[in-house]
Amino acid sequence: MVCSFRSHLRRRSRPAFTLVELLVVIAIIGVLVALLLPAVQAAREAARRSQCANNLRQVGLALLNYESGTKHLPPGALMLEGSAWSIYLLPFIEETNAKNLATIGESDAGNFQWGNPGGPYQDAAQLGNNLRNVRVIETPIETYRCPSAGMPEQQLDVSADNYYVMKRAPVSYIGVATGLQARQYDSGATYFLCGEANPPANPYYEGADGVLYGIRNGDKSDKGVPLKRIEDGTSNTAMVGEALHDWKTQEDTGSVAEKKEGSRKDHWWGGSDDVDTDPASDLSEFLGSTAVAINLQESPAVHQQWCASPDSTQCQSLQLGFGSEHPGSTHMAFADGHVESLNEDIDALTWSNYGTRASQVLDTGAVRR
Repeated sequence: MVCSFRSHLRRRSRPAFTLVELLVVIAIIGVLVALLLPAVQAAREAARRSQCANNLRQVGLALLNYESGTKHLPPGALMLEGSAWSIYLLPFIEETNAKNLATIGESDAGNFQWGNPGGPYQDAAQLGNNLRNVRVIETPIETYRCPSAGMPEQQLDVSADNYYVMKRAPVSYIGVATGLQARQYDSGATYFLCGEANPPANPYYEGADGVLYGIRNGDKSDKGVPLKRIEDGTSNTAMVGEALHDWKTQEDTGSVAEKKEGSRKDHWWGGSDDVDTDPASDLSEFLGSTAVAINLQESPAVHQQWCASPDSTQCQSLQLGFGSEHPGSTHMAFADGHVESLNEDIDALTWSNYGTRASQVLDTGAVRR
């Protein structure tokens, strides 16, 4: 007899989640995500902040290496020719190819290679060899960009003389030209950040009192500041710092020729058509002042209101100010090579002194927030 056995599997009925339980789980997950998200964002900003400080450290060391080889720092801006301090540093930040493409430091009265006089163009490579510097300053240099700034790699810019750079590369760092002046221009055409004006109550130096300032092309008596001329000590004197390029205002107004005084907070690298003019103008593209409080900047809409009158104190100070997207602070590279994060509530006199080579003769007109 064949016996067959059948196993009867009994299924256990498992209760499902109720709607209330499901909603509770979703709520818990939502709370955990809400708690985690700020921590993730804070970690990302900490990484960006660290990268920003590291970039600035590289810039500071490049300046010191340049000084070691030439016995002086580069010009903050070479007036009548257009070159900025940042283009001289390219070999020291592993950007030799860009440096070899550029033509800088010419001995004649004008360069006229920092923008296209013929208006808009499609490709800078097609402008010809005489305008190869336009190709150079369209190249984004990562070492000159702070990741926290959130700005585009390239933007349209039109100089006061209607010279076009269709894809000019903005930057996050500008040189320290002075600790005394909160203006770069006045109605008498005195450019306080150039080597032609004497800061008030400072008999030691012709021109601005910082370490990177405008030098007139062909001036054999001043090629740049040697470190030995820093009387305050290298650890107390800032060379370069963060400045927040107002990319939104540039996006809104970049197709309009900028005023001679500078009519927007724009910061670039390499060289400028506005600086190769006589007299040079808008040196705040490359240079700033510690006579202006840290993080003076406001919203782009407010900036455009301030600079509706470019010669106003607000517009002038805005353009020269150091600042960043880091809450309440900005990074500065000092002449001994160290980088420091400075709070925006720093004492105005201390902050102003960081921008001078000899603060004991300081007569500050610092602009407060």
